[in-house]
Amino acid sequence: MNIQQDNPTKMKTYKYLYEQICTKKNICKAYRKAQLGKRNKFYVRKFESNILDNIEQLHQELIDETWMPLPYKQFIAYEPKERLIRAPQFRDRVVHHALVQVLKPIYEPIFIYDSYASLKDKGTLAAVKRLTQIIRRDCDNTFIFHGDIRKFFDNINHEILIRILREKIADERVINLIRKILTNQGISLGVTLGNYTSQWFANIYLNELDYYAKHELKVKHYIRFMDDFLLLSDSKRQLHDWKHKVKDFINEELKLELHPVKQQIFPTNTGIDFLGYTIWKDHKKLRRRNVERFTSRLKKYDKALAITPFTEASLMSWKGYSIHADAFGLTKQLHDLHPAMQAFALEKYTD
Repeated sequence: MNIQQDNPTKMKTYKYLYEQICTKKNICKAYRKAQLGKRNKFYVRKFESNILDNIEQLHQELIDETWMPLPYKQFIAYEPKERLIRAPQFRDRVVHHALVQVLKPIYEPIFIYDSYASLKDKGTLAAVKRLTQIIRRDCDNTFIFHGDIRKFFDNINHEILIRILREKIADERVINLIRKILTNQGISLGVTLGNYTSQWFANIYLNELDYYAKHELKVKHYIRFMDDFLLLSDSKRQLHDWKHKVKDFINEELKLELHPVKQQIFPTNTGIDFLGYTIWKDHKKLRRRNVERFTSRLKKYDKALAITPFTEASLMSWKGYSIHADAFGLTKQLHDLHPAMQAFALEKYTD
């Protein structure tokens, strides 16, 4: 099945991209992007201490095609679930940004409107807002198919990804550079969560599903945030048909699987658990397990009897999350019960 034929804009290919990646101007811009929010990290300071030579070295290695990624730093992240994170060395992050800066103007224009991950002016809140608009404005969308892909990042097939990339990229040196990033330390399947490139490769990979849903199945209302996606319809039977076709497409074309549990069809008026919120037509609440996780964290902060920069960042993160739901009563209750919350005025969390 060739989904590319459904949209002529996807057929244009690009040559001579590698030279753009290698320019010092592009590498310097990539360095500035890579160090954002990390200026005080020792590895950034180390790179900056000899920045002209480091930029020159990356420039020359890329031109000569001798650049090779260094071994990852590995650690386990436990929230929201246990995951193995492989973090690239800073010099390699600069190369990742240099690559994405050249790929971004090629791929951003062909992503569908309702793709929301890792894109400018998109994100979780934009996706939630869009879903709310759909179920408010189009009363016919009374049922929803909510799908999720099982261990998506771990199971991205490298050869399928390369085949998809070749449909736009006609520069073998760029393909070789991407292969080096994908296969660092002998990784033969999946993309590394710590790489900046991974979110872009993932979006490009699932853009195939987006085009299948929109151009083959003709789904009017379809939303995707990374591997979490929604199809809406007034017909439950239609959704079951789409579900089976989406499942077959994901299995056969992308060599992935739907999550065995997260593939449900249900009425929209029961509430849609999506991207941290439970959403109805006229209101939305915070996801229960997120509230439980934050409450557990608050108890630890209370015992510490001190507001650290980490604690403050966590509390302000809660504000950024909770103010977008009907959560004033919950936030006030947490404020009344926990000294950590009382260190800040309540209006800081509810304005």
